Amino acid sequence: MYLTSQSLAYWLIQRGLLDPAAIVRGEFAVEELEFHNRGFRVFRPTGKPLYVKQLREFDRPNVLCLEREAAFGAAAAQAESLDLMKSRIPTFLDYDARHHAVTVELLSETENLHETMERVIAIPQSVSRGLGQFIGAFDSPECDDLLSKISVDLCPGKPPWILSFHVDQGAGFLSSGNRQFLDILQRDETLTSSLDELRNNWQATSLMHGDLKWNNVLIRETDSAPDWYVIDWEMVDRGDLRWDLGTMIQCWWYFWILSTPPDELTTLDELLTRRRSAFDETRASLDALWTGYLTTAGLSDSEVAAAQQVIARFAAARMLQTVYELLRFEKSISLSAQVMIEMSRQILQTPESLNEFFPGVTA
Repeated sequence: MYLTSQSLAYWLIQRGLLDPAAIVRGEFAVEELEFHNRGFRVFRPTGKPLYVKQLREFDRPNVLCLEREAAFGAAAAQAESLDLMKSRIPTFLDYDARHHAVTVELLSETENLHETMERVIAIPQSVSRGLGQFIGAFDSPECDDLLSKISVDLCPGKPPWILSFHVDQGAGFLSSGNRQFLDILQRDETLTSSLDELRNNWQATSLMHGDLKWNNVLIRETDSAPDWYVIDWEMVDRGDLRWDLGTMIQCWWYFWILSTPPDELTTLDELLTRRRSAFDETRASLDALWTGYLTTAGLSDSEVAAAQQVIARFAAARMLQTVYELLRFEKSISLSAQVMIEMSRQILQTPESLNEFFPGVTA
């Protein structure tokens, strides 16, 4: 059964999340949101406002994602440690398996990092640095303990799907644009061999968000340093935290390419010549992400150099997934997608060839 603005009050009362007296007094309000899933903002007189997420499609893959997010949220909420993590994620309150709905405390008065970048062409360095520290802390006994409380069926430690997309497209629909993208992948030995290598060497050794990008980080302005939160834990798994770091890094690359005026978007070589300064304007926040990561990662100097190479290649592979997402409903492959593929190709083949786009590396 789908929840509605009209039925939500009764459902919340049943789940113990709303005092019936609030309905009588007229102190209850609901705002319905249109996202990939169904969403409701709930304002109540006592306690913090709520966010209810319900699946729009009850197929098995979507159900597994929601079960994974609920299991993670419940395990984090019950953990006696993990103070840093719990202060930066939505507070889990309830999971209704029958109606496929998760309830958390609402993070109000926020915008995501992509919206922030589009608005002011900058991400606060304190936020980037905090995110780097947050990711680095995924490899810890406390996070291992958290993962141990989640079913292996939900967190099996599989490599990201994009690493095998060229050989296994699953049963999903492919747009004409993505069929062209697939053809490019399958014909390019550099891309296919690099993806095979990353998949074959995948190490599932730490907590991994799985989809840690700008859209999944919320920021709230305060009188002092901004608050920030990581949301949408549907892809959480035991994996490689360096994938999360790479996913974040490619957001800077993606923004740099997509923010190019259409009449200036030509080839990657042209962009490297003409728009390098546009990327440099955002470099400080990218470097802050890396600095924050190093403060919690505990790497030696030699390990840092090796990690840079792996993370750069992960970022390039994740940008290929961004290409897929960009073309999901397109009839043909766009010029921006072609530039992103070429940038990924160069980094996968020789990461040092574009080291000026990687944090912590001097060109």
